[in-house]
Amino acid sequence: MKRFFQRIHEKAKDVSRAPVLIVALGDSVTQGVMEQNILDAEGVYHRLLQRQLETFFPTTTFSTINAGVSGDTAPKALKRLERDVLRHDPDLVLISVGGNDAGGGVEGLPAFTETLLQIISRIQQKTSADILLLTPTFAARRKNVRIHPDHESIAEGIIDRQVKGIVGQYAKAIREVAAASKVDIADIYNEWSRLAEDGLDTDTWLINGLNHPDRRGHKLAASLLFQKLLAAMTDSETPAVAVRSSS
Repeated sequence: MKRFFQRIHEKAKDVSRAPVLIVALGDSVTQGVMEQNILDAEGVYHRLLQRQLETFFPTTTFSTINAGVSGDTAPKALKRLERDVLRHDPDLVLISVGGNDAGGGVEGLPAFTETLLQIISRIQQKTSADILLLTPTFAARRKNVRIHPDHESIAEGIIDRQVKGIVGQYAKAIREVAAASKVDIADIYNEWSRLAEDGLDTDTWLINGLNHPDRRGHKLAASLLFQKLLAAMTDSETPAVAVRSSS
């Protein structure tokens, strides 16, 4: 996270510098889609992350570009990478794909992996941005009353790929890409797995009844991202203006 924390230093020392820029690249979850035809710009995970960063680094200004597109997949994200990410020369890129890609089944895993590697490679070649990958949340495991009538035709397929472990295999592929590319990862899927093992009915955290986490899910994702960023911050990168624990 060298670029990210360097820019935090620079902006804190010189207010005339551009804000520290984060781009969140992803699908409907990143876009902030909740129930049918409802967006939550304030409750989406990257907005919550920005608030946490603003509190922790109170003399630094942050801006976040929401580059989430409903229904997006890794190949679609790659096609719009120049428009939505590269031309902005960001300091940090959050990449959240895989939930929709899982619709391609296990047969689609090799192509998904290759495309995600291409996205990372192009960002690294064209910018000096740090990169943080996200694994997807769980999808629904059964039908429920929150599923909108317009989604009835796709509900069974979404549920099937969660129950059969296909979403989990895409999360595993993302972990492998992160390791191969030497980029950080916020393993949201693993955290949902832990919650399920502890007895949580994760379907109750899906506001559309299928694949959109409610505010609790977004808050969890933001917290994991914030923790990952702080864990990557070395002593030499810690701005003197950062809020520190009194303990």
